[in-house]
Formats: sequence, structure tokens, C-alpha cells
Amino acid sequence: MKKKQYLFLPVAMALSFYGGTSLAAQLDNLNGQTCGTNSGTWHFVNNQTGGAAAGTLTAGWSSGNTCVVGASKVLGNTQHFYCTATGTLASASTNLPGRLVLSDYTCEDIKEPPCDPKKDPDCKK
Repeated sequence: MKKKQYLFLPVAMALSFYGGTSLAAQLDNLNGQTCGTNSGTWHFVNNQTGGAAAGTLTAGWSSGNTCVVGASKVLGNTQHFYCTATGTLASASTNLPGRLVLSDYTCEDIKEPPCDPKKDPDCKK
């Protein structure tokens, strides 16, 4: 009987470690993606989640911008997240298992507000 208990203990420990603890997904394709000083919309996808419930993404940029956001869409084994930030992407992770990737990002040009000829004599509209 004691022999069975000793054989069961390593199996129980392995199951509690692997089954009870989710391994967080780290960004797989971090490669200097940047919007510089422009604002960008960043689209992250965590796939291979095993059908996990909606998770949370945490991301950071060189500008000091951070984003902590819940999934905007959950489709079976895939979850989508969106953030808005400036700078170079420095890190991203989720509290989910799977594979996290930056799917795409779009940078917006910062436009100067139109000038006012009443306040600026050099203004040319």
C-alpha cells in the first residue's frame, strides 16, 4: 500500500503543477516594432489557448505607455487584444497558455492643428 502512495505522489505533484498552473504566453515575434512618436493601434493574438476563458494582455512600450486589457474577441482557441500606444513595443504577455503574437499595428501621423490667421500672421490656409 505504501508503495502505491509513493508512486502516486510524483504523478499528483506533476498534475498539480501542469494542470493547476497556467503558463503565461510571452510575445513570440517581438522585433523592434515601433510607431516612434506617433500613436499606434496594436493588435495582438493569442492562439493555441486550449479554449481558455477570456484572458488579460499586459504590454509596454519604450515611451512608458502601458496597456492592460481584456480580450476583445474570444474565438475557440484564439483571443484578440487591442492597445493604443506610442513608441517601440518592449514587451507583451497574457495570463493564458498558448502562443502570443503581434498580428499587426497601424501608426497614425500626428497632424498639426490648422493655423488661425487671426493669431498667426504667417498662417497660410
